[in-house]
Amino acid sequence: MTYEIAPGGLAAVLAHPDDESFGCAGALAVAHASEATTRLLVVTRGEAGTADGMADPAFGDQREAELICAAKAIGLDEVSLLDGYPDGGVADQPFERLVDDIAAWLADRRPAAVVTFGPHGVTGHPDHIVVGNATRWAVERLAEIGIAPNAVYAFSPVFDPGRNLYDLSPEEQGVSHRIHITDVADRKLAALECHASQTDTAQEIAALRAAIESGEPIYEGYTRVRPIVPAPHPNFDTALL
Repeated sequence: MTYEIAPGGLAAVLAHPDDESFGCAGALAVAHASEATTRLLVVTRGEAGTADGMADPAFGDQREAELICAAKAIGLDEVSLLDGYPDGGVADQPFERLVDDIAAWLADRRPAAVVTFGPHGVTGHPDHIVVGNATRWAVERLAEIGIAPNAVYAFSPVFDPGRNLYDLSPEEQGVSHRIHITDVADRKLAALECHASQTDTAQEIAALRAAIESGEPIYEGYTRVRPIVPAPHPNFDTALL
């Protein structure tokens, strides 16, 4: 399949609808504001994000619609969903197939930089962990043929306005880039509000709204994992591109 959208720019490879809004909506909106191409690949439709955790295809339809709403709020140029990966069961699928699918998507789009999950997946969710691992393997595969993105970043949510305390890996704690998202925080807020089916967004929405109203700077944190940025040299207050 060919695309009229320009190659390059910033891409995110994530596990579920809403991962983009919790995670990298700000960085994607900053890239969009700078007229860079912004893309998102989501591996599952989020059909198991129900109150009881039971998968429901109709609920997956709802979450897909919420994802499209969030993508519009952020300003994404393209959103793609993979087929054949159940919400909550990505780790049970053949890992090589997931690597192949992600590599093919990246090879078609040729982003300059990619955002994905670190080794703990921020929250420890198995889908997050395997998608992050597969994305990094996919990039290494593309590097062997000379078409890999220039950089890969992992979420490092240490600046989260909700002050969530995650059991982060050392990599996820080791911020190399602090992105100033104050000017696009309203876009991140609108994206979070699109995911109305997910009750855990309420606390994040309230915290982000309070941060916006306070007038204090708002940031997202990332660790560049390819190529590695040696500590202790954080590249604060810059963009990912």
